[in-house]
Amino acid sequence: MEEVLPKPRRLVTPTREALLRSFQANESRSLLWLGLELLAIFGGVAWWVAQPHELPGWQFVLLFACAFLGLFDFIVLQHLASRKRLEDVRPEAKLGIHTRDSLIAAVRRVQMRLGLAERRIPVYLAPEKDVNAFAMRLELLPGWHFFNSVQLNRSIVHLLDEKELESVIGHELGHVFAYSPIASRCMLLHALLSGVLALVIAQLLQHYEIRWGAPLLALGAARWVAFSTWVTQIRLVEFLCDDHGARAAGLVPALTTEIKLGMEHEARNALMARVLEAKLHHSGVPIAQLLQEYEDAMPFGSVQSAQARAQLEQGIQRRLAEHDVSSLTGFFQFTFKGDNTDHDALKETLAEISAVSQIAKVPVSLPDVLKDSRLLPDLVQLIESHPERVLFHLAPELDDRGSTHPSPSRRILYLWRNQQAIAAAA
Repeated sequence: MEEVLPKPRRLVTPTREALLRSFQANESRSLLWLGLELLAIFGGVAWWVAQPHELPGWQFVLLFACAFLGLFDFIVLQHLASRKRLEDVRPEAKLGIHTRDSLIAAVRRVQMRLGLAERRIPVYLAPEKDVNAFAMRLELLPGWHFFNSVQLNRSIVHLLDEKELESVIGHELGHVFAYSPIASRCMLLHALLSGVLALVIAQLLQHYEIRWGAPLLALGAARWVAFSTWVTQIRLVEFLCDDHGARAAGLVPALTTEIKLGMEHEARNALMARVLEAKLHHSGVPIAQLLQEYEDAMPFGSVQSAQARAQLEQGIQRRLAEHDVSSLTGFFQFTFKGDNTDHDALKETLAEISAVSQIAKVPVSLPDVLKDSRLLPDLVQLIESHPERVLFHLAPELDDRGSTHPSPSRRILYLWRNQQAIAAAA
């Protein structure tokens, strides 16, 4: 039986003006932080040069290079990723209702509306079933934009219509341009700090073999310096990028995008709960096999709950049958193909999903809202008048202060409450 929350959930949203002031204040603090980082680099180099060196020079060069280049490990990961630039996708490829050419045209329309026609960046399509999109703005120095990009997972392309996809593209371009923290645009400075720290640590530990671990220690410190101020801005930047998407595609597509994504994540959470239940009740089945069944059951785009659940259940039962045999083969599989899954962690995760699923939902038919945008004011009114209920059975709906992203309810309320300010900025 569903229950209402014992106390109203947090539905407060900032104004667009307050977010912009906060973002600029954080950027000012980041500039001060970067100045201190530069002083630390010069100070570290001066200290290291003044020290007597007993180690051969090639060792210091190697340690510096490992620490410096280690900060750019994402380049390797990107190179190995299975993704293509939109221009390299086959022209005849069907991506839900979209084609390669329609996606390219959508990107260009968004860039034109946002005044970014002359600041194009590569947009990639990845064959991922995770309903998501990503943006990267990691520059060597401001203006040296070698690594900037946007990635659209294939599932989100299949899930959304043209205007909604334009909203997502606008959101991601907000991460790349308008609301990209200055700390992410000074990677050369962070890399130099990492290299200099490696030299200093190696010098201090020059009589110990542990000095070879200096690059790891330096990378840890440099990553913290590079991204600690960035992390504090994540949630406020998400709100700003949401309205960047609304400026690109319109308020209604931005709102229906949030609804569709919330519905999809909720449906997938329910299927993941079944995977966790199967693992906890049949410990001999490796979790990797069950997760593979989950992945196989996921279509690109929207989860058709009955079909996806049926396929997932068939896969789970097949895996259980393979391991539920009283034979030497079964014993061998149990002994050598098991895993070291943390069952306590699985129980905790399943308990969280189950607890959220017991909370009463806002009394609204979201499919009806998606069909008729005139119902959006009613949706907003129902969210505000039922703070003891959730819009989706998702953990951030209860409290998003520990999450990197605001809850779907707060994102919807932010867009609605700031629609005049967003329209004025368009």
